[in-house]
Amino acid sequence: MLRRAPTTITLTQTDIEQWEANRQRKLHEAQQAQREAEAEAEAQAQQQQQSSADGGGNAKEGRQQRSKKERIMGRSSG
Repeated sequence: MLRRAPTTITLTQTDIEQWEANRQRKLHEAQQAQREAEAEAEAQAQQQQQSSADGGGNAKEGRQQRSKKERIMGRSSG
């Protein structure tokens, strides 16, 4: 049976910097998505409070705005 030389992997400083930058970018995107989700949840809570005080006239309009945002930005589910 023939043997071949083992594969060697060479990591350069550039490779490490790219990996770190990618890791930082993903972390930043996750934090940003979490902040957006919290802000949206807070806005929904405020809207529900307003609609219950106003009699519920704006509930349909709020759903249309969220669906428009979802169409543009997409769903951010972890």
